[in-house]
Amino acid sequence: MQPKYEDSQFKKWLDSLQQESWQLELIISGVAIFGLLQSFEPLRIAHRTVISKEIELGFFTVFISTAYGIVSICLLSLTVCLILHIILRGLWIGAIGLRYFSGDIDYDTLNYTPKFKNYLKKRIGSFDKYIARLEDYCSLLFALAFLLVFFFLSIFLVTMFFGGLSRLVDFLPDNWLQDILGPFVGIITLFSLILTAVDFFSQGFLKKKKWLARIYFPVYRFMSRITLSFLYRPLLYNLLDNKFGKRILAFLMPIFITLLVISSFTIRESNYHLNKWQDRAEYARISNYYDNIKDDEKTFVTSASIPSKMISAPALPIFIKHKYDIENTIYEIDSTLQREKDKRGLKSEMVRFDFTIDANKEYSDLKKYIALLEDVIRIKIDSIYYPTQYVLSTNSKDQRGYETVIDLQNISRGLHQLHITRKVIIKDSTSWTNIAQIPFWYYPDD
Repeated sequence: MQPKYEDSQFKKWLDSLQQESWQLELIISGVAIFGLLQSFEPLRIAHRTVISKEIELGFFTVFISTAYGIVSICLLSLTVCLILHIILRGLWIGAIGLRYFSGDIDYDTLNYTPKFKNYLKKRIGSFDKYIARLEDYCSLLFALAFLLVFFFLSIFLVTMFFGGLSRLVDFLPDNWLQDILGPFVGIITLFSLILTAVDFFSQGFLKKKKWLARIYFPVYRFMSRITLSFLYRPLLYNLLDNKFGKRILAFLMPIFITLLVISSFTIRESNYHLNKWQDRAEYARISNYYDNIKDDEKTFVTSASIPSKMISAPALPIFIKHKYDIENTIYEIDSTLQREKDKRGLKSEMVRFDFTIDANKEYSDLKKYIALLEDVIRIKIDSIYYPTQYVLSTNSKDQRGYETVIDLQNISRGLHQLHITRKVIIKDSTSWTNIAQIPFWYYPDD
């Protein structure tokens, strides 16, 4: 039986379809642009929501952040390409309409001097040539829009593969195995990435030189499996066998890299008013005040929060976000609270594997856990330490943490600094590190 792609009727159908594909391109571009523009904000909120949970899973945290970055770049590149495609398609349709109205360009009617007339004929040529060129641009740009998504996806897959491989080496039980395999994995990673990048940006230079091709071929096969390039390879090579397509690809990649670099620039307004992310007693960080974030889906408590910058009640509620390091310190103090199997990390709400739960022991351990929090987390206002009692809680953003309330009856009116620190135990050494430093004004209702 003759393969479908060799059938003459199938070829005629493809020839007919490619002539009418512009209609499908416009529909897909329009719908896709609308959906893409609506997706950026929910994606950003979803990423911040996940990160706000403080899922400190090492490589998985990096995986989530890297995935968010790559997906954002993919959506941005797809949106830019499709918007350009819509603009060019509109220009193409307008040119066809003008051709119906005015026909080809009549250079004699323009009555220009021979110098300009010959120059324009050479540079512009016929109007049909201009329409054909626009058609080429539109078709190539539409294909490139999705090809770029696969390129960025490949970068993500390569990064995660080699990153995961290096993490697996770190988990090996023997140090001598790590010492041998670690540098080996690093060399293989660097060698593969350099060769692949050189071949990609040179548009196949390593495949053209006989002795280089022998070296690169196994790397090419290996990287093809990791990057899933078999999904888009026909598109790429069909583009590269066309001189015009090669120029477009070589032109677009530097543009996207330049746009990414440009988007990283911000305006620096002050030499001193700079620090937005680290707690300072002199900086009123927005995420440290509940009234600033309660109605803002994009902002979460980073380390700790109080109700407002202005406190009028005689008591100060404090929420301290849970962190793995706090719990690890508790385990250092009382090793009996450490589970035989650390259950922290990703889990399924549908599948449960632990059916042996002693409710009495769980409650007893919980009370010891809370009691130790008073030794692990310290709170002071200005220079005075305050005794604290904690309860486990979840705030309105569904972030887990610890809550306590400080009596403000004996402090003066005006500006104060709340300092929250936690104990750090490394081997036999104990130190304290900042959790948060939050300024507030205390003016009680008289």
